[in-house]
Amino acid sequence: MSESIASWVTLSALIASIAWYISQTPDKNINHIMMAAVSGVLCLFGGFLISGAIMKVTGSFENALVPALLVCIGTAICVVAHSIYKRKQETRTKPE
Repeated sequence: MSESIASWVTLSALIASIAWYISQTPDKNINHIMMAAVSGVLCLFGGFLISGAIMKVTGSFENALVPALLVCIGTAICVVAHSIYKRKQETRTKPE
């Protein structure tokens, strides 16, 4: 189990981001759920990108858990940034 803990941590970042987007959708139909899943996967890719950039700058890590935690942090950054952007777009385009 200790060898696969990094994979479980990365998987939890994906599941948490998808759960966040599903909880934020006003309608729980299949279209919104699939869009939430796609947004969660894209934020995971952003987390991979942020983790890779940090690892490129700092060098490799001996423990596999550190890059997995960096993926979680990067995914959380992407989810927060996307949620803020989405909220700003909704308030900007609301008819009065």
